[in-house]
Amino acid sequence: CCARNEAKAAAAVKTIADRVGATALPPIEVACLISDEAKLRAVVKKTKVVLTCAGPFEKYSQTLVKVCAEEGVHYADITGESDFFRKMIAEHDATAQKTGAKIVIHCGNDAIPWDLTVFEMSKLARSKGAELAEAWTYGEFGATAAASGGTLTTAIYQLGKRRGGAKPDFDPLLKRPDGSKSESLTKITNPKQDVYCDEFAQYGGPWIMGPVMANCVRRSNALLGYSASLTYADVML
Repeated sequence: CCARNEAKAAAAVKTIADRVGATALPPIEVACLISDEAKLRAVVKKTKVVLTCAGPFEKYSQTLVKVCAEEGVHYADITGESDFFRKMIAEHDATAQKTGAKIVIHCGNDAIPWDLTVFEMSKLARSKGAELAEAWTYGEFGATAAASGGTLTTAIYQLGKRRGGAKPDFDPLLKRPDGSKSESLTKITNPKQDVYCDEFAQYGGPWIMGPVMANCVRRSNALLGYSASLTYADVML
């Protein structure tokens, strides 16, 4: 276990151990995710898979992804930060392919249910000799649903960062393993205002995570080839 705060990490590890009935606790190493590349590399070299939940990922995980890609160690996180996703593809995809590292971003609750839903819809279409041309996903959340502290911290970070710089030849989310632009493109049609959803007999509209779901689907379509011209929308009921 590697963490920024040893005491908090130890408490979290003990809670998990008590829940599963484990008595032997893993050692805890402390490393700065931003500046201590040498320590991070030493920790990464000891394992085969790195799982991180420490966001904002654009702030804390850039060096970690770099090291994992270079060392051939698999990496997964729970980010919903599309700018970070694009940057990591542009900077480290080629290296990861050479070393065999699997860099899996956008794989937490923020995106998995939506991404897998569209994946299964594509499988169903193909099983019937067809191609998925359009997909809509809908989310419904209870009255007590609220953004986590990490999500709020990430939103504040994104609002405060500087933007700009040279634009790539094409969206890195469309990059195929050989470096070329995928021919499987996705048109995003998330609603910009409330729309009536016939299937549910109620109105639905845009929400803050809609673009994240859309970018995850865009990436999966580019790699897996659901359709050359997929239309996708996500709606919060």
